[in-house]
Amino acid sequence: MKPVKLLMACWRAAAAKCVPLALTLMLIDLVNDGLTWDSVSGELVFSPLTWGILTFATAAVGVRSLRRRAGAAGIPLSVEALDDRQTHVLRPVPVSDGWQERVREKLAASERAFLVAEKGHEEIHFRWRPGRGKQSVWGSMSFDAPSGDVVLDVRDGEGLLGVAGLGKGSSFAAVCQIAGATGLASGTARG
Repeated sequence: MKPVKLLMACWRAAAAKCVPLALTLMLIDLVNDGLTWDSVSGELVFSPLTWGILTFATAAVGVRSLRRRAGAAGIPLSVEALDDRQTHVLRPVPVSDGWQERVREKLAASERAFLVAEKGHEEIHFRWRPGRGKQSVWGSMSFDAPSGDVVLDVRDGEGLLGVAGLGKGSSFAAVCQIAGATGLASGTARG
């Protein structure tokens, strides 16, 4: 099942981010309580259980956020949504004269986009802020005029917090935001 695989991948990401903090807090509690069998066994049982529940809840929030973004953009959701690089082929509806220019204008007009530079008529490179901070992802958009396809390639960068603080999913979130900002979300998506 894909939803379960995505949830487990998010859980692993959340747990990996929390391990140093959990170990530090567990050691502090052990030192404060004294190194007795009761305190050690209590910490070894209840601390991992508590952190497991907290990281699972964080993972569930991350999956919910990814699912909501994917649904709004019409982009299929899979475990690959956590990858640092996202490449999706989007098709705008309808393909008409000047659609490339309209997509370019919408991208450049977005307050999340910056350092927008065209590479010929068929490609555009940019930086995109998927979150509220100043961190951004690298992106490029290439156009295939005869078919109407738009290839969106987004790469993670700058140690973003990711979706729900997982440290992963920033590129996928950016793809969904870009699709919505440029009007490509209403088209069909393949990926």
